[in-house]
Amino acid sequence: MDSFYKYHVFFCLNQRDPGAERPSCANCNSQAMQEHAKKRVKQLGLAGPGQVRINKAGCLDRCEEGPALVIYPEGTWYTYV
Repeated sequence: MDSFYKYHVFFCLNQRDPGAERPSCANCNSQAMQEHAKKRVKQLGLAGPGQVRINKAGCLDRCEEGPALVIYPEGTWYTYV
């Protein structure tokens, strides 16, 4: 079966409670970055079936390396500053 999207991008937006032992991607502006990526993909005409989908995700369990995002189908992981 073919994938509905060529690329599916998931941004971790996980927010842990204050004082948690582990960091949270949400504390690194991950929501703003997800919104920016979604807007740019649409502006560039890359959004929609057969193209690119930008999504929010819960914890991707890579917060120590975060903020984190993953692109499927390749399963390529990124972090950004």
